Amino acid sequence: MQELSLQKKKTFENFIVEKLSKKSKSYHDKTISTLRRLDDYSAIHHKNSRDDIIAYLRNIQDLEKREDECIAWIQGFVDNLHKYDKLSFRVLQVYISHVKKYLQYYKIRIDFGQEIEMPPNLMEERYAIPIENIQAIIENAPWKFKGYFLSLVSSGARPIEIIALRKKDFTWTGKFWRALIPAKYTKKKISRTIFFSIEVSQYLNKLLRDREDNDRVWTHDRNAPDEKLIYSRLNAGKRFREICYKLGFTERYETTNYLKHNMYCFRAYFFTKALSSLDGNSDSAHAMIGHGAYLAQYQRRTDEEKQELFEEVQPAILVYDQTKNKEKIRQLKEANEKIQESKEEVLDLKDELTDLKKELRDTKAVDLDQIIEDKLLKLLEERKKK
Repeated sequence: MQELSLQKKKTFENFIVEKLSKKSKSYHDKTISTLRRLDDYSAIHHKNSRDDIIAYLRNIQDLEKREDECIAWIQGFVDNLHKYDKLSFRVLQVYISHVKKYLQYYKIRIDFGQEIEMPPNLMEERYAIPIENIQAIIENAPWKFKGYFLSLVSSGARPIEIIALRKKDFTWTGKFWRALIPAKYTKKKISRTIFFSIEVSQYLNKLLRDREDNDRVWTHDRNAPDEKLIYSRLNAGKRFREICYKLGFTERYETTNYLKHNMYCFRAYFFTKALSSLDGNSDSAHAMIGHGAYLAQYQRRTDEEKQELFEEVQPAILVYDQTKNKEKIRQLKEANEKIQESKEEVLDLKDELTDLKKELRDTKAVDLDQIIEDKLLKLLEERKKK
């Protein structure tokens, strides 16, 4: 009788099908990229492929030796990435999680968190993109990318979330456009309502006019399947970087060598403005940009309540129409000047009152009430002349 086997042979190809096919496109691609880099490292430094080394580890019967050999292998991989690619602590953690998943597929379970020596977890201050740079980037972009970049600024959404939207996801509120991002395109797999400022309306009005309900709005191929969305996202990122290089926006973080100007700057800009516009209501600001821990309370709001939140934020995130912001700044400046003037008047009156008290103490006059009344009348006359 032929030996029965219910499981597929363990191979890299079968790992992709069994363990990655149900994951997001982003996680799928990043895991494969990590494992290919591990294969390259293994071939160069150990003269064997990644899977040859795994076969070697599985044949080691002594579990302590197997663990030591595996840790040495992955430690070398991590050190190499940090030395030559300048990968940060957080990025290396992601790489290790990808490797760990692949090793677990082969029943090799090791607690790398306790055993792998990582580089220092250095945290550089995040770059805050100024409004002038946002304006310059958008002004130098082709028409459709202008609308796409403005959409990122005004919604706080992730680049792939905007790329994935279809015409049927949009609704006109009577004031501006809103969209419901389907759960499968969000990082936390939770659908979310977003809004677009009035500055985006001219682009969406034109793009949506000749689209069918199932057509993508921002992709070059309006019928692009889910698995092709990443290419549209990468193309947008490439165009963004070309514009930044043209403008001289080429600064990089020292610890990671990543460019400070990237499309996620738009998302950070929205969050900062939302936080200040909502008087420090951090829960709502986090929820508006899709941070999972805050979405439950946001989803319980009605569409009208969500729109009211956005209307509070909209004046602060307008890229070109800064009239409201400038007026608000002018009013605050005038109020501050009036407060300062009042403070100075109070100080002047205190000085004059001190002089009056001294004069009263020095006088021998009996009618003190009359003296005080005359002095106050004199002060009032001087104020009127001023």
